Amino acid sequence: MTRKPAPYLLFMAGLFFLLSKPVHAYIDPATTTYLIQILSALVITLGVTLGIFFNRIRSFFLNLRVVLNKFWIRITVRGKKGHGRPAPAARQTAKGSGMVSKSDFLWSDDRRHKNRFLAALFPCFCFFSTFLVFGIYELYAGNLDDFAFPVQRLLLPLILLALAASLLTALLFALIRGRVFDAILSLLLGVCLAVFIQAMLLNSSLGRLTGDTIAWETLSGSMAVNSLLWLLILLIPFLLRLLSRKTWWHAVHLLPLILVLSQLISSLSLYVGDPRLKKGFSSRYLSNQGLYEVADGHNIIVIILDRLDNRFIESVIRDQPDYFDRLDGFTRFTNNLSSYSQTFPSITHMLTGIPYDFQEGYTSYLERAWAEGRFIPDLKEAGFSSHLYLTPSQAYLDPQALSEHADNLTEGSLELEVKPAIQNFIRLSAYRYAPLALKPFYWTTTDEFTGLIQAKFEPAPYSLDDLSYYNGLLNHGLEVTGEGGNFIFLHLNGPHPPFIMNEKAEPVEEGQSSYLLQTKGSFHIIYEYLDQLKAMGQYEGATIIITGDHGARSSDVRPPDGAIVTGLFVKPAGKAGTPLESNSAPVSSEHFSATVYQAAGLDAHVDGPAYFDIGDHDYVPRYLHHRLYASEGNPARLLTFLILGDANLFDNWTLVAEEILD
Repeated sequence: MTRKPAPYLLFMAGLFFLLSKPVHAYIDPATTTYLIQILSALVITLGVTLGIFFNRIRSFFLNLRVVLNKFWIRITVRGKKGHGRPAPAARQTAKGSGMVSKSDFLWSDDRRHKNRFLAALFPCFCFFSTFLVFGIYELYAGNLDDFAFPVQRLLLPLILLALAASLLTALLFALIRGRVFDAILSLLLGVCLAVFIQAMLLNSSLGRLTGDTIAWETLSGSMAVNSLLWLLILLIPFLLRLLSRKTWWHAVHLLPLILVLSQLISSLSLYVGDPRLKKGFSSRYLSNQGLYEVADGHNIIVIILDRLDNRFIESVIRDQPDYFDRLDGFTRFTNNLSSYSQTFPSITHMLTGIPYDFQEGYTSYLERAWAEGRFIPDLKEAGFSSHLYLTPSQAYLDPQALSEHADNLTEGSLELEVKPAIQNFIRLSAYRYAPLALKPFYWTTTDEFTGLIQAKFEPAPYSLDDLSYYNGLLNHGLEVTGEGGNFIFLHLNGPHPPFIMNEKAEPVEEGQSSYLLQTKGSFHIIYEYLDQLKAMGQYEGATIIITGDHGARSSDVRPPDGAIVTGLFVKPAGKAGTPLESNSAPVSSEHFSATVYQAAGLDAHVDGPAYFDIGDHDYVPRYLHHRLYASEGNPARLLTFLILGDANLFDNWTLVAEEILD
C-alpha cells in the first residue's frame, strides 16, 4: 500500500490555522461572513485531517502485517537462493543510456486526459464560483443599503456562467500535459488561495465604495507588502509539488473543495439571517411622475444636494465671490448641522421626524419611521400634494410604506438590466479580490448601478442621476399643473463623488472634475430650475430650501478631524429680488420640519422652532451622530458630538458618547 506523506497533514492543517486571527469580543456584522468562512474551512480541514489520520493508522497495521509476513517467509526459506531477476537494473541501464529530451521532460504524462480534466475542474470551479457567484453574492449582501434591486434575478445567470467557464477552462487545461500542466494547475490553485485570503484578511483598510477617490499614491508601501504576500501564497502549491507530487495531487482536489464549501456555508448563513435577501421587486415604486411639474399656487420645494458641505460653498465663493448672487430672496445659514453624517438615516429622519436608534437596526427603523412619522401626512391633510424623488435602500425599504407619503408612488413592475448589472458586478468582484497593486484598475462605485432598473411602462422609476435630470429640465422644462399646495422633495447627487460633470453641468471624463466644479455644476442645475420658476411666475410665492442631507466626512473608519457643517439656503414665500442674506444662527436639521410646517401654515411650534425663529446668539445645544465602520480590528462605533456655538470651529465640538455597535 502507498504511504500518505506526513507533510500533507501539516500543510492542510497549518494552512487554515494561519488564516484565522485573534478576534475581539465584539463581532461586527460585516465581518461575520468572513469568520464563518474561516471556521467552516477549519472544520472541513479538521474532518479531512482526522479521516486521513485514521486511514494512516489502518495503513500502518496493514503494512506491519505485510512486513511480518515477509519476515516469516525469510525465516522459513533461509538458505534458499531465489532466481532473482536483474531486469530492473538492466532496464535502468537501458533507460539511462539515452538522453531525455526537454519536450519529454516537460510534456510526458502517464495520466489520462480524463484524470487531468477532473483534476483541473476542481480549482477552475473554485476560482469561477468564488469570483462570479460567492463574491458577488457577498458583495450584494454586505452592501444592501447601496443596491436598489433584488439579487435573485442575477443568481441563475451567474451560476450558469461560472459552470460554463469552469468546464471550458478545465477542458482546455486537460489538453496540456506533464509538468506544464502541473505548473498551470499550481498557479491556479495559488490564485484561489490568494483571492480567498485577500478578501478575508487584506481588504480592511480600503473602506466603502462611496465614490470617493482613493489616494493610491499613499499606499505604495502597502502595495509592496501585499504583492510579497501574494507571491508567497502563489509559491505554496509549487513548493508542495516539488516536495511531494502525491501530496500536491491531493491538495489540488481537496483545497478547492474546502474553499467552496466554506463560502457556501457563509452564503447560506447570510441568506437565512437577513430577510431582505429573500425579497423581490415590489409591485409599486417611486416614479418620475410630476418631476417637472409645480402647482399654480403654493409650492414648498426642497432640493437636497448630497454631501453639500459648507467648505464646498466657501471654496466656490473664494473662486468666484459673486457666484451665489443669483439666489435672490434667499438667506444662507452658515452655521447649520445635520443630525447624522450620512444619507441613511438623514433623509428618512428629515421626512418622518423619527430619530434613529443605531442599536435598532436598519430594517426595523425604516419600517417604523415611515409607519409612525406624521410630517408628510399632516401636510397632505392641510391640502398639499407630496412628491418624493428618492432612491430606495438609503431612504426607504419597501415602497408600500410610502403609500401615505408620496403621490408619485406608482403601480407597476420593474425589471433589472441583467447584462450590464453582471458586468458591473464582475468589475466590483475583481476590485474585491485583486491584489492591492491592481485594485486601481478595477476601482468602481456602487453608483455604477444607477439606472439599471427600468419599468415595463411609463413613468420610469426615479434614479439619482443629475445629468439626466438636467437634460429633462432643458428638453422638457417645468410646467404648471393644477392649483393648491405642492410639497416637492428632490434628492440629487450634488457634489458627492464620483465627479461626473463640470461647472456647466456637462458630462466629463474621470479626473476632469472636482468638488469645486461639481458643486458649481449642481447649482448650475438649480439656477436653471429657478429661472424657469421665475419665467412661469411661480418663484416669489414658493418656499425653497436648498441643503444637504449631511456634510462631508473625512473618513468612514476614523473619527472626524474637522467640522462637518451642512450647507443651507432658504427662501421664504413672498421674497424675491432681494440680495442674498447671511445668517449665523445655530440651526440644524432638527428645525427642518418646523420650517416646512410654518411655510404650509401649520403650527410650526408643535415641532419646535423654525430656522428663522433662532437668533444668532441663541444658546442651542446641537448633536451630530457619526457612525464609524469596522476596520483593521476596530469594531463599528457611534460617536455623538455636542456642538455649542459656531459649528465651523472644531474646538466647539465635544465628544460626549462613544458606543460600540452590534
